[in-house]
Amino acid sequence: MIVSDGEPSSSDSGASAAGSSDEGGKEASSTGVSTGAPSPPQTRRSCISYGTETLRRAGRDAPRRTAIWLLCDIAGLSRASVYGYPEEPVEPDVVDEFTDAIRRRADGEPLQHILGYDEFFGLRLRVSPDVLVPRPETEEVVEYALKAMRSVDAPRVLDAGTGSGCIALALKSERPDAQVMACDVSDAALDVARANASRLALDVDFRRADMLTDDFAARCQGPFDLLISNPPYIPEQEAETLSDTVREYDPHLALFSGEDALRFYRVLARHAGGMLAPGGRLIVETHAHYASGVADVFGDAGLTNIQVEQDLAGRPRIAMAIKPG
Repeated sequence: MIVSDGEPSSSDSGASAAGSSDEGGKEASSTGVSTGAPSPPQTRRSCISYGTETLRRAGRDAPRRTAIWLLCDIAGLSRASVYGYPEEPVEPDVVDEFTDAIRRRADGEPLQHILGYDEFFGLRLRVSPDVLVPRPETEEVVEYALKAMRSVDAPRVLDAGTGSGCIALALKSERPDAQVMACDVSDAALDVARANASRLALDVDFRRADMLTDDFAARCQGPFDLLISNPPYIPEQEAETLSDTVREYDPHLALFSGEDALRFYRVLARHAGGMLAPGGRLIVETHAHYASGVADVFGDAGLTNIQVEQDLAGRPRIAMAIKPG
């Protein structure tokens, strides 16, 4: 989980959609955007201009990139076609759908909700208001997990708080030999995760279980070689610091930890003692401000080889520990 705005997590493909400098004034002026109100679009170029200016006025990130992404998705066009034939007319029904999508994004709705999908670790996943939109930082958690399991044959994995199923499905996709179980307290989230697994033909055992309850271990029978989680970690008092896209559209059940930012890490560390096999690993995504506190929680629970790793932005976001063998 992360508290950034609702831009698609497949940042490489997003960047290629509009070029590395597509948000500057020089680029904007090349689309014909004026300082007045945007004109109703009729061509591919004017659609991009309209979307860019509308989103810029609303203060949304990456306005031109988002406008191009939406136009290509709604019209079924390639980016090469949009760039190569900018003066081609756009069908009126497509214009209507595009302008509605731009309005929704300007109002703060995540782009992934508008599109109905997101890209995560090379997988296209259905997303909805019932699950967190997968974020790039969570892909880094998956990468560390894959490294940790490299020497384990047919690893047994539990993804606690699976949401869309992004972590569990990425691990199963990369390690077909793994026995992957995933759980969530939300039936609606599990419906999304199961639909993603079915469409991707990935065999993951999804179960309803609440890690805060005493019967959690019984519902998710171990032992496991890996317990992995991106739990709720934002304290309630930080709600007003979040962007409206996160605060208003991400499910609060998956977002907020209550008053204690370490609440879920305490229970995960406790469960790890009983649910992990000797030498098994606990790997979690953390709030950058509380990563050292998570490490202390793991140490107090008797876990060893505790590490806190930084994400690509240099923030401490991934905590790992081992159950003594």
